[in-house]
Amino acid sequence: MMMMFTRKSLISRAALVLFATAALAACDGDGTGPDDHDHEEAVGMVITDQNDATLVSVNAARQVTGSLTVAAGAARHLSVWFVAEDGDRFQIEPTDDEHSLDWTVANEAVAVIDSHGDHMDLDGVAAGSTTVVFHILHGNHSDYDSPAIPITVTP
Repeated sequence: MMMMFTRKSLISRAALVLFATAALAACDGDGTGPDDHDHEEAVGMVITDQNDATLVSVNAARQVTGSLTVAAGAARHLSVWFVAEDGDRFQIEPTDDEHSLDWTVANEAVAVIDSHGDHMDLDGVAAGSTTVVFHILHGNHSDYDSPAIPITVTP
C-alpha cells in the first residue's frame, strides 16, 4: 500500500519533528547535553573576604590566581562570586529555587567551609594544605565546577 502525503502534511510533520528535537535538547537534565537555560552561565569566579578584597580569581581559561589562607582554630569570612561571560558578577542565593551552591573540600581534617546564607566561613581545623572545588548545581547536574582552589591552614 502506497501512502500519499501532501506538501502541507510533510511540512507539518517536519516542523513537529524539529520542535520535539529542540525541546528535548534544551535541557536534558543529566549534565551531558546542551545547557540552554534562562540564567547567567559562569565562566569564572572570584572569592573575596569581608572587606571585599579579592583572595582568589578563576578566569575563563580555568587558571587560578591566589589561594585561601586561615590559621588553625580560626575562621575567615568569604564571599563567592561567579563571573558571567560579559564580566558581570553574580551569586547563587540560598533562596534560589533552581540553583544551589555546593563545594567539596578535599581534606576536611585540615579545613571546612560553612555557609551562613550571605557569606561563608573558612574554618582552619589543623595546619596543612588542601583544596576546595565549588559547584553551581542545577537540578541533578552541575552547571559549573571550579578548578581546585588551594587552601593553606597555618599553625
